[in-house]
Amino acid sequence: MKDIFPRVLVTGGGRRIGGALSSYLAHAGFEVWVHVWQSQAAAAELIASFPDPERHRITRCNLSDPAARQSWLQTLPEFDLVINNASVYRLTAPQSAEKPSDRERYWQVNYFAPLEIIQKQYEQKSSRTGKKVAVTLLDSDILEPDGGIKAFSEVPDGVDSYLPSRIKLAHTLKDLASEHAPQQRINAIAPGAVIPPVNCTTPGMTRILERVPMHQPVQLEEITRAVELFWNSPSLTGVILPVDGGMHLQKKASKL
Repeated sequence: MKDIFPRVLVTGGGRRIGGALSSYLAHAGFEVWVHVWQSQAAAAELIASFPDPERHRITRCNLSDPAARQSWLQTLPEFDLVINNASVYRLTAPQSAEKPSDRERYWQVNYFAPLEIIQKQYEQKSSRTGKKVAVTLLDSDILEPDGGIKAFSEVPDGVDSYLPSRIKLAHTLKDLASEHAPQQRINAIAPGAVIPPVNCTTPGMTRILERVPMHQPVQLEEITRAVELFWNSPSLTGVILPVDGGMHLQKKASKL
């Protein structure tokens, strides 16, 4: 009899946090579909290191392109678990004005894409295990010190809209968790400093960690354990879990 493995989609799954999640899930017995846009070589190398590499797949899509995204979604199979890891991080340099094209990219990748993926999973008829679990990686900057989500408001043209796109997504995920229960469980992880952004220097990372109560970066294993918790906990839905060393505790309440 052919073995049946739970199937997972990891967006941005070829490297960094996404690569760690893909690897963890492959070793945990999942059939992993690694989504990439420009990291095909890294994803292929990653999959070659998985148990039974022929079981896993690379799937490619530019998530910032709505038409391409819709076509891509129609090609996907049913998933037991989806992990929305792909995001666009602060594109606007300090003291610079946000470009309209960057604002569009933020909203397409950080907001619309994860919601469409979640909706696609919700609408599928079944899954291999009977589970439909969606986990989205957010950002601890969306949280108030009490753990609530910051209020959302539009920002003027020229002001970087990375954080508003993430805050809006967090509020929408909460609403969907209620609407889609009990057929689908929707949760999120709000990481703090894990892997420095590609343009962050070592001194920059040091300054970030000085503001973290635990004075240390989040370990990748903590992110994978959070995913494991959500996968294995039937009663958890609508949860945004800070995995940030207490970083959100240091932030003043604000509206963005």
